[in-house]
Amino acid sequence: MNPAEQWKALGEYGAAGMYEEPERSLFYRKALGIRRYYETCQLAEYHGQTLYPSGVLPNKMEVFPHYMEGMHMNEQAVSQKDKEMARRFTSEFYQYKSSVMPEHTVAGNMYTHSMPNYERILKEGLLSYIPRIEKIEEKDMRQGLLHVLQGIQQYLSRSVRYLESVHGEQRLISALKKVPLFPADNIYEALVAWNFILYLDNCDNLGCVASGLLPYYKGEDVTEILKNLYDNLDANNGYSMSLGTDYSPLTLQCLEASKEKRRPMIELFVNENTPEEVWDKAFESVRTGSGQPAFYSDQRLLGGLKNKFPSLSQEDAKRFCGGGCTESMIAGYSNVGSLDAGVNLLLILEQTIYQTLSKSKTFEAFYDSYLAKVRQAVDQVTAQISDSQLCRAKYNPVPMRTLLIEDCIDKGTEYYNGGARYQWSIINFAGIINVIDSMLVIRDLVFGEASLSPDGLIQLLKSNDQEFLKKARSHPVSFGKDSKDANRFSNRLSKDVFSMLDHKKPAMGEGFLPASIQFMSQVEAGKGIGATPDGRTSGAPLCDSLGAIFGKDTKGPTALLKSAASLDLERALGVPVLNFNITPDFDNNALKALILGYLKLGGIQMQITCTSEETLKEAYETPELHKNLVVRVGGYSEYFYRLSDELKRMIINRTIHR
Repeated sequence: MNPAEQWKALGEYGAAGMYEEPERSLFYRKALGIRRYYETCQLAEYHGQTLYPSGVLPNKMEVFPHYMEGMHMNEQAVSQKDKEMARRFTSEFYQYKSSVMPEHTVAGNMYTHSMPNYERILKEGLLSYIPRIEKIEEKDMRQGLLHVLQGIQQYLSRSVRYLESVHGEQRLISALKKVPLFPADNIYEALVAWNFILYLDNCDNLGCVASGLLPYYKGEDVTEILKNLYDNLDANNGYSMSLGTDYSPLTLQCLEASKEKRRPMIELFVNENTPEEVWDKAFESVRTGSGQPAFYSDQRLLGGLKNKFPSLSQEDAKRFCGGGCTESMIAGYSNVGSLDAGVNLLLILEQTIYQTLSKSKTFEAFYDSYLAKVRQAVDQVTAQISDSQLCRAKYNPVPMRTLLIEDCIDKGTEYYNGGARYQWSIINFAGIINVIDSMLVIRDLVFGEASLSPDGLIQLLKSNDQEFLKKARSHPVSFGKDSKDANRFSNRLSKDVFSMLDHKKPAMGEGFLPASIQFMSQVEAGKGIGATPDGRTSGAPLCDSLGAIFGKDTKGPTALLKSAASLDLERALGVPVLNFNITPDFDNNALKALILGYLKLGGIQMQITCTSEETLKEAYETPELHKNLVVRVGGYSEYFYRLSDELKRMIINRTIHR
């Protein structure tokens, strides 16, 4: 049997499609594989939901469409069936490998989240894309995209026939006979189309839901349908959506639907002119413990992006949506590395301490040696990102995203090859608060009062000396207390680090953006690092956001927020995540004042976990009683019971403001 027949014998029709015409390009072969997958894949069961598909998609095939790879293979499962076929598939379709150093992939390694241009599809219908596709000169790309569309058509037809066979809701069947192939005429059809497109893109991100649905809104209450949409994203581990500053009744419905929901992570842009009803509805959701929404500054973030990237139009900037956790993107138009890499700043500090502290005559000399090592790592990482981009463009085409995201079709250019309208790279800087506090201890104890020699400090760190680490944790000058001294140093160090990306450009894209988004990586990133001068014990996690560490924010929420605002946030457009923890009895006006005050000082983002220390401890001991408890981790929200033991203890140890 030829490879296509061998894959069919295994029931892997998507993989078989990739071998039907082996002489064609990778793009064409993946596109044909996508078509064959959708012609034969198992359909989701229908249980009376208002949207279809709903829930976790059944996936009996081990080779299936994936937004970052085009077609993904579960290598372990296929190897159990046929090792040689798995090896051959890997050699042909997995030639792309990231070259970024493993130690500097904290929270990201050439990840590329995004979101389709839902709005255009709702307005024009997917079949209207055919004349645009037919203008593409490159034969394999043109024919490949037509294969993808034909696969989607077959998938829709199969879905409709299935719903008819199980006597599904008639308005749902009628809607799917129309959308997303043809334009939507009402808000229900728009929501059905939005949901269907979401599944085509592996449920990555919902985009700008309220503004995108607004042209179809005639005063209906669609809260329950939005809940269904949110549950579908959650069931498939999707991520975010954005609510801009063009508020409408749909903004309120989107917030109402988010109560007690883990996902989507909602980005709500606020300012002094935000209506009270929006604040009130947002705080209602916060009180349910959903972690939704997070609060964003339109002036700082959108204005900053336009200054950084002159090609970004005013109109397109309004389409901001955080991809993945919250990485800066323009919905429907972006190819953003999110995250392309994560520079482990604390690991570099540990190396600098052991290599140069004893040789440094002054703190400034030590500080300069640290910056030199960071700059060396940044130079290496940015070069490796560029190399990886070029390799990915050559060996890892993604037909579905080429179809769904502007301006790939009209340029006749594949998504990873520069087809998207906007392209930039985001680099996470991990452990920056640990470094700030560590530097302050070194400055004061080693070079200031000289109560410790460089070698003495090194020995205390090597031995993980608990008495010293306790003293270091209570050092009077530290981040989170609104110390003028600490704030000045925080601004200096963050500016020195973030500015290293100022004039760099990746091989494909307009520039690099710094970020502080740890996801859940702070635990693994800390395991290989010994004790550090901030009081962190050997192997402990890094800081999870721009908040204070080890409960050092003992002077209240205002002091914490002023400390966070002292950082060079205007450069950190990637986004700089701030975890803020409060009890459910908060006062609306007080919280609103804190949020607006932080944003006015220069803050970009603030995400809230609303619970009590008692509830967290009880959930730790008896997780079965708190299955719905949601917490914000390092830029994303998660059910508390699902977290690792280290992450649970890290969250319990946070300061919760009253």
